[in-house]
Amino acid sequence: MSEPDRRHRMTGATSTRQEVDRDRADAFERGRAAYRLRSWTTAYELLSQADEAATLGGGDLELLARSAYLSGRAHRFMPLLERAYRAHVVAGDVAGAVRCAHWLGLFFLFQGKPARASGWLARARRSLERSGLDCVEAGYLITLEHQIGAHDLETAHALAERAAGIGERFADADLVACARQLQGKALILAGRMEAGLALLDEAMTAVTAGEVSPLVSGLLYCSVIDACLLVFALDRAREWTSALAEWCAGQEELFAFTGICRVRRAEILQLQGAWQEAIEEAGRARELGARGAGQQVSAAACYQEGEVHRLRGDLSAAEDAYRRASAHRPLQSHRGGRTVRRDLRHRRRGCGHRRARRAGRLRSDLADT
Repeated sequence: MSEPDRRHRMTGATSTRQEVDRDRADAFERGRAAYRLRSWTTAYELLSQADEAATLGGGDLELLARSAYLSGRAHRFMPLLERAYRAHVVAGDVAGAVRCAHWLGLFFLFQGKPARASGWLARARRSLERSGLDCVEAGYLITLEHQIGAHDLETAHALAERAAGIGERFADADLVACARQLQGKALILAGRMEAGLALLDEAMTAVTAGEVSPLVSGLLYCSVIDACLLVFALDRAREWTSALAEWCAGQEELFAFTGICRVRRAEILQLQGAWQEAIEEAGRARELGARGAGQQVSAAACYQEGEVHRLRGDLSAAEDAYRRASAHRPLQSHRGGRTVRRDLRHRRRGCGHRRARRAGRLRSDLADT
């Protein structure tokens, strides 16, 4: 090859690499901008493009993971978080690694896998102890410990209060809101209903004011609505469900939380006696589940349809709906340890005896998830 040809080829290769670098940088910056604008699908696609060109760092992998979850790609969330965790470890970023470990532990807990959740908690604690680092992530680990352990109510409240204190010291609105709602739930379980509900309201005030990040906002909406329904605080449940619907509608590319929002609305309609509207809303939730909102949404929607059919006295339709709910998977609540299948066995037994029995409620802290 002549020298001019060699130079031309080298110049061309350099030019190509520069173009690739520019394209990656462009996708990266536009992906970050889309994330800030809460355009979750766009953010996911652009950050994925940048990641394919050259592996993202830990912090940007976290953005990609959250974009995946919020845009309806929940199956990508935890694998991306595991990559982010490893990237933080390699970079020596202890706080970043602990943050990812917290989220992994929390979502394993939501999946009914407390042993794996406990493993991530132990790993994160050990990292913090070795580093001697004083950081807000320590507070997040306390909230995870609160939810994993079988604590007495006094200890549970104390843990949540401690986490809230760390959140306030580091001015972390996400942690403060999470801790306040855990405090509220502990007080409710202790029989201090008004004080507990007031703390739930305080947590949600931060959410509705836009002070809390999107993923945490969605999880808090679901958790607080669930708590309100459990204690029949129906006015609050209705108000927060309406707020959740508005929040979802304000994010055009949001897919997460839309299904469980409809399930909760269906339940409230049922409790108000608007059975036909409840059936229709549960059906819409079931359709979202089929489109990717997740097995939890599908199971909860079918279950809700079964409850309305049962109350109407259509026991055959109720049995069919319960069977469809059971087929999705045995979702387990880490709070009570009940599974969908066990709960549905009780419902079927009631249908078999032709008795309309008052429903206990299927619960899960994470929907779509």
